[in-house]
Amino acid sequence: MKRFLTGCSILLILYVVAYDLKIGTLPQTQPVNAEIQTTEKNNNYKPYEAGPGDTLISVVEELNSHGGYTITTMIKDFKSLNPGVNPENIQLGKTYKFPIYKKAER
Repeated sequence: MKRFLTGCSILLILYVVAYDLKIGTLPQTQPVNAEIQTTEKNNNYKPYEAGPGDTLISVVEELNSHGGYTITTMIKDFKSLNPGVNPENIQLGKTYKFPIYKKAER
């Protein structure tokens, strides 16, 4: 009986080793590209600490006195600059990135 269990154990170990070598059990990972891509849009923001009564619209209007943007654009840009942050729930004392828009040339 001992020989039988020893033989089964050896066969199981050989099978596991062969399976690991042939197919593998660890996920294949792609090498991480260390090159950081920056776009012009990512540089057009200003960090701003939210104060009492600040909203997305009030802060963007304060930072961009010339206008030329829509509410939809503000919301989309704010969400892209602050992933996971809802623009309706800006918290007092936290610093957020608010978009800066170029003056529209006429």
